Amino acid sequence: MKSRVFKTAWQIASNFKTFAEALKHAWELVKLKYAMIKGVVKFTYKRVDGTNRAAVGTLQNVDAKYTFQGNAKTNSNMVYFDLEMDAFRCFKIENLIF
Repeated sequence: MKSRVFKTAWQIASNFKTFAEALKHAWELVKLKYAMIKGVVKFTYKRVDGTNRAAVGTLQNVDAKYTFQGNAKTNSNMVYFDLEMDAFRCFKIENLIF
């Protein structure tokens, strides 16, 4: 788990003033992902257009009919199942608000 946190922190370090801030953000991302694996989580992130989006998501037992319609998953986005929209969504990992 620590290696995942540090790898994520190095990936987003250029978006923060200090590496300590990037590391704190990376810890929050990892905690969010594990919380979504265990159940339903409410969280907020900044959209690409600059507005904030409050979401309710999960990664647990997603029973959805899904057809892949985009680019391959990258490490720069966090994918989750949005329970309000009943669809998969993603956001840039540096845009998580906590």
